[in-house]
Amino acid sequence: MGTLWTDREFGKLWLARVVSTAGSALSGVALPVLMYSLTGSAVHTGALAALAAAPYLVFGLIAGALVDRMHRRTVMVVADLASAGLLVSVPVAAVFDALTPVHLLVVAGGAASATVWFDAANFGAVPALVGNEQLVRANSAVWSASTAVHVVAPSVAGVLIAVIGPAGAVALDALSFAASAALVRTILRPLNQLREPRISLRADIREGLEFLWREPTVRLFTALGVGQAVAGGAVSGLLVVYAIRVFDVPENDARVGVLFSALAAGSFAATVVMPKISDSCSPRHVTMIGLSAGVVVMGLLAGVQLWWGAVISTALWGLTSTIVIVNGLTVRQLVTPDHLQGRVGLVGRMVTFGVGQPTGALAGGVLADAVSVRTALVITALPLVLVAVIGWSQVGEQPRRELGHGLK
Repeated sequence: MGTLWTDREFGKLWLARVVSTAGSALSGVALPVLMYSLTGSAVHTGALAALAAAPYLVFGLIAGALVDRMHRRTVMVVADLASAGLLVSVPVAAVFDALTPVHLLVVAGGAASATVWFDAANFGAVPALVGNEQLVRANSAVWSASTAVHVVAPSVAGVLIAVIGPAGAVALDALSFAASAALVRTILRPLNQLREPRISLRADIREGLEFLWREPTVRLFTALGVGQAVAGGAVSGLLVVYAIRVFDVPENDARVGVLFSALAAGSFAATVVMPKISDSCSPRHVTMIGLSAGVVVMGLLAGVQLWWGAVISTALWGLTSTIVIVNGLTVRQLVTPDHLQGRVGLVGRMVTFGVGQPTGALAGGVLADAVSVRTALVITALPLVLVAVIGWSQVGEQPRRELGHGLK
C-alpha cells in the first residue's frame, strides 16, 4: 500500500474520483429533492434513479467495445466535461424559473450516459495503471475514499439545500466534474496496455459477450448481481420518499441527507473490511454472505418504526451491498484480460446495474404510490432472496482453486 500511495499518477486518478464523487453525492440528494418538490410523486423520483442506471443497458455493448479501441484518458476527460455541461444547466434553468421534471430526467439520463463511457475506460485504466498485484488495494483505496466522502457529503448537501437550494448543490457537482477532467488529463503514464489493433467492431462485441458467457465465475457473479441491483435500485430510488412519507421528514430538512450519509458510512465500512474478508473467504462465499445479510437488512428497512432504526438499517444496507458490488467488480477485473476489460466490465454493468437498478427503482416508485413505501421495499427484496437461494445452492459445486486466494 505504501508503494501505491507514493505513485503520483495513481494519486491523480484517485483524487479525480474523490472530487467527482463528492459532487455526485451532493446532486444525489439535490436532484431527488428537486424532483419530489416539483411533482410530489414517488414514480417520478424513482424514474430519476432509474435513469441513473438505464444508460448501461443502452450503451453498454457499444461503449465497452469502442473504448477498448480508444485512448482511455481521452474518453474519461470528455465524459467528465459532458457531465459538467449537463449538470450546470440545472441551476441555470432554476435561475430563470424554467426547471421542469423533464429537464431533470434529461440531465439525469445524459450525465449517466456519460458515466457509462467513463466507466468503460476506468475499468481498464486502473489495472493498467497499477498492475494486478496492486489492484485490490487500488480498488479499495478508491472505494474507501469515495465512500468516506459520501459519509460527509450528503449531510453537507442537506445543509447546502437549506442555504443555497438544491439547484446550487447541483452547480457544485458540475464544478467537481470539471476538476476531475483536469486531473485525469494530467496523468502521464499510459492507461492502455500495448496490444494488437482490432478490425471488426462486431467481432469485438461478440468477443466480450462470449468471454462473459464462457467464464463460469464471471457469469455466476453477474447473475447474482442482478438480484442485488433490483433491491439496490429500490432503496436508492425510494430513500428521499422513505424519509418524507414514513418518518414525516420535511423536504428541505437536513435529515434527508443523514440517510444518504448513513448509506455511505456502511459502504465505507465495507471497503475497510473487504481485504480481511477476501483473505479468509472465497469470492463466492463473500458474495453469498453479503446477499444473505442484505435480505435481512431489507426486512429491517421495511419494518423499523423509529428514525434511528432507519438510519442504522440504511447504513447496514450500504455495508452489505458494497461488499457484493466491490467483490464482484474485483473478481471480474482479475479474471478478464486487459484488451477485454472495457467490454466485459460494461456488459457486467449492463446486466446488473443497467437492468436491475432501473427495474428496482421504477418498481419501487410504482409500488410506493400504489400501496406503501414499506410494502415496496418488501416486494423488491424478493429478487434478492431468489439469487441468495440460487447462489447458496451452487456453493458446493465451485472448484476449490477458483480465486479464493487471488484476491489477497
